[in-house]
Amino acid sequence: MTHDEIRTFVDGYVKAWEHQDIDALVECYTEDAEIISPMYHQVKGKAAIEASLESLFHAFGDFSFEIHDVIIDTEDRPRVALVLTSHNTHRGEVFGVKGTGRQIETQVVFVLHLADGRIAFERRMYDFTLMLVQLGVLKAKGMTPV
Repeated sequence: MTHDEIRTFVDGYVKAWEHQDIDALVECYTEDAEIISPMYHQVKGKAAIEASLESLFHAFGDFSFEIHDVIIDTEDRPRVALVLTSHNTHRGEVFGVKGTGRQIETQVVFVLHLADGRIAFERRMYDFTLMLVQLGVLKAKGMTPV
């Protein structure tokens, strides 16, 4: 994939997230794709990815992303580091906490390894502790949930 093709792919991927379009998101992955994330640990294959997205969108909605950096590497194999701030609403049960309607803001990095024009491997990194504080799952001295 060329740099421009990868950028177009990433733009569509982000748009699918913001529209919570599970079908479009699942199509972004290869059949045996793997996702590693703090929330879902290891997810492998399109069916498991679809189930994880359904679970995520049940718990959180109204996604919008503030993109800070899109770093594209086409040297050995196509890779992307997507650095962003995610804004969403806690609307369904997660970690035993029913939807609160709270606005959640999380600093996120997605590292995407591409193969055949799709994501073959994705690593999600985000401030999981801050997310739990914002949800009210954890209490931090001197901090109040947003």
